[in-house]
Amino acid sequence: MFSLTVVEGGLLLAALVAVTAALVVGVLVAFPRRRRLVSAAVHCPLLDRTVTAELAQDDWTLRYVDVTRCTALGGAAAVLCDRRCLALGVRALPAAA
Repeated sequence: MFSLTVVEGGLLLAALVAVTAALVVGVLVAFPRRRRLVSAAVHCPLLDRTVTAELAQDDWTLRYVDVTRCTALGGAAAVLCDRRCLALGVRALPAAA
């Protein structure tokens, strides 16, 4: 019959926790969060209409996190467009062939 003492059980548990933590940290380092740019139709509260915009989408959560460019606002999207337009609704556009 195999048995463990309290000290051996504690050491085994500590080793298991250390290996699990090392694996989690390794995955986070090996696969960092990345954002990719996606075209979508967004309701712009500044213009009060739906416009085409380029959004940053988080690869892990697949949520839209920022507006990088807006067709109606040009290069001023980073200054004028905030996250309110993302909260109002995003409709993905078909991918260009």
